[in-house]
Amino acid sequence: MPANFTSGWLGNGERAWHGMGVVTDGTLPAREAFETADALFTVEKRELLYPVVESPLENIDLNLPFFHEDMQQPAGVFGVVRTDTQALLGVVSKQYEIVQNDSLLRMAEFIREEADMDSVVVLADGAKVAFTASLRGAETDIVPGDTIKRRIVGYLGHDGKTGCGAIFTNIRVVCCNTLAAALNSNNKVSIHHKGGANANFDNLISSIDVARQTFAQEADLMREFARVSMGTEVFNEFVDEVYKLEDGQKFRKRDKLNRAFRFGMGADYAPFSVWNAVNAITEVETSTRNQTAAGTRRQFARANFGQGLQISNRAIDVATAYLSAV
Repeated sequence: MPANFTSGWLGNGERAWHGMGVVTDGTLPAREAFETADALFTVEKRELLYPVVESPLENIDLNLPFFHEDMQQPAGVFGVVRTDTQALLGVVSKQYEIVQNDSLLRMAEFIREEADMDSVVVLADGAKVAFTASLRGAETDIVPGDTIKRRIVGYLGHDGKTGCGAIFTNIRVVCCNTLAAALNSNNKVSIHHKGGANANFDNLISSIDVARQTFAQEADLMREFARVSMGTEVFNEFVDEVYKLEDGQKFRKRDKLNRAFRFGMGADYAPFSVWNAVNAITEVETSTRNQTAAGTRRQFARANFGQGLQISNRAIDVATAYLSAV
């Protein structure tokens, strides 16, 4: 399934790139959004078993429908299981504390006076759940038509690796890649699945005012990116610095990056600008649009394991330094 998208609701008539999920005009109350996304399922922690055999494996009748219970031993680890579908979402230790999806709903309802719901997504069969909401009074155009919003993303993992928490970001989470991009932000509060995780959720909202101030600063920087011109030759030098290439080094992504710089998503808003240079690198490194199935899987892995996101973030750093030099 593309982007590991399982189910979801997307508001304001804005479809995701993968074309999946229930799309409605306008926003919805938090509970209705979660119900529409089928995001209020519960999970359980169940101890896993492993088979124990006395004879060599080649002597075992593999046509048996199951191992007899006498041949099964507790593994000492636990599976997080979605109770409605019985899907195994992750493997965890005995100390792992489950946080149910209704805690994420409680967070969304807690901020209803501050934000409007944008999306609720269930990813990888339920291994990750996230909502995105736009903070009121935190929306601006970088250039006319190229609008960014400050959003709060609430996220919760059942995969044994992803914690739970809140992120303040400009990213609308609609798939695993966009969640990974948002999680890469430093402007977040994270909670591990240990004692007190459920009780700490309400404390996450205290950063909203700080997030608005950060949003204004980031928006000003992006406008500066959009105002400063950058030709193709300088863009190639920009690419060299972002990717730390040596003089004359061959680079197989260069043609793809140049196409994204000239014709990529959003190129019409601020053509041949520093802003477009940053967007081109971000598109090539993190977008799964127009990819084959195999390409989507590779890009998903790059985003989740961090290399693509690190390069995208470095592009912003190099662009910021470039502004100081011109």
